[in-house]
Amino acid sequence: MTPTALVRHALRESLFLRFLLVGGSVAVAYSLATTLVTMALPLPPAVLAVAVWVCFIPLGYACQARFAFTGRTARRGGGALYAMAQGLSMGIVALAAWALASGDSWADVAVYLGASAIAAVASYVINRRLVFAG
Repeated sequence: MTPTALVRHALRESLFLRFLLVGGSVAVAYSLATTLVTMALPLPPAVLAVAVWVCFIPLGYACQARFAFTGRTARRGGGALYAMAQGLSMGIVALAAWALASGDSWADVAVYLGASAIAAVASYVINRRLVFAG
């Protein structure tokens, strides 16, 4: 099997891998949009970042439904559950940053990456078990 065929097979068979790829793509788009919006508008960056994040929740939901959870149906109220899962994920990262960030940039990178990994797994479980359970 060629490397390309191996990657295609892994993406086709691994729901978690597709979830991470879609979520990571949406996160990159969010980061770029937030950067552009904060450069263009004269409002506090934190306020703008939250506003852009809220705007990206429906995009993330639609992308996860279309590409990661293909063939599964979202339950009624799935969008609200998805939004709550995103809020929980943000809360996990924010709590870890508040409790564990030291000001040492490299140590803080480890804190953020670890918290992001925990948040991604929690979000996946919630989406797999509750949002796209069908």
